[in-house]
Amino acid sequence: MTARTATAARLTELTLAGEPAPVTQDISAVPDTALFTFSFLNKDALKPSPIEPDWILEGDPQARCANLSRFGDDWTFVDHWSCTSGKFRWQYFYDETILILEGEAFITDDNGVRYHAVPGATLSFPDGSAADWEVPSYVRKIAFNQKPVPSYLHKLCRLLNKIQRNIFN
Repeated sequence: MTARTATAARLTELTLAGEPAPVTQDISAVPDTALFTFSFLNKDALKPSPIEPDWILEGDPQARCANLSRFGDDWTFVDHWSCTSGKFRWQYFYDETILILEGEAFITDDNGVRYHAVPGATLSFPDGSAADWEVPSYVRKIAFNQKPVPSYLHKLCRLLNKIQRNIFN
């Protein structure tokens, strides 16, 4: 068993035993040759990311954002985002799924359905949709964004995978 395998086995044991797995806190320790994106949620890393002025419905909401990962094609990325009190209409240009980390927001869809987003809640917004956000005082979230792939490309990929499995397996 290699040292890496032993470490992975120990981390699995710790996680399964209900103990928190140790985490490397020094992101700079990750070498340039790393295959995976490695980042931490850090409120201090959030930078001003103004909401489009035309989208603001009430108040002066101040948004801040930090990118956690982005794939080279810019079709997929993860952002850490926060916003102060206010109301705004957010336009979605990607499929976006959010996880609320802190605070709360009331989000209303175009059918008039109102969602109370609190820590632990997830919501998914399709590309091309819009939602009215009401932030009473503060909200912080993780946003998982992906450009939608046309259905014909999904079908083509499934067909190619099936052919590949039949040829190489």
